[in-house]
Amino acid sequence: MNLANSTALDLLRRDFPLPPGGMTEAELLDWLADRIAGLLRTRPEYLMSLCYTLDLDEGEVSRALSPAATTEAPHRALARLLYERQCRRVATKKSVSTEPLTDPNAW
Repeated sequence: MNLANSTALDLLRRDFPLPPGGMTEAELLDWLADRIAGLLRTRPEYLMSLCYTLDLDEGEVSRALSPAATTEAPHRALARLLYERQCRRVATKKSVSTEPLTDPNAW
């Protein structure tokens, strides 16, 4: 069993009330899939807004939600997309260095 990327877990904790401590990738994906299934039933607009905010590819989200496009359940496909996106964010942050701003108005 692979442990979930701890930095990606921290990023996901900003938007989801994940249990404390580490998780395996399988545990994380199961947990996310359960929460996403609930959001699909009760707050689909919020879930789509969250997908947009977390910068998920719109085409991938559409395919995940289309029964004709995949055999994977929509909530599982979205959980996988969310985790993969956060892992890519972590990799990008590690590979791209930025200079700290010295001018408070330079934002």
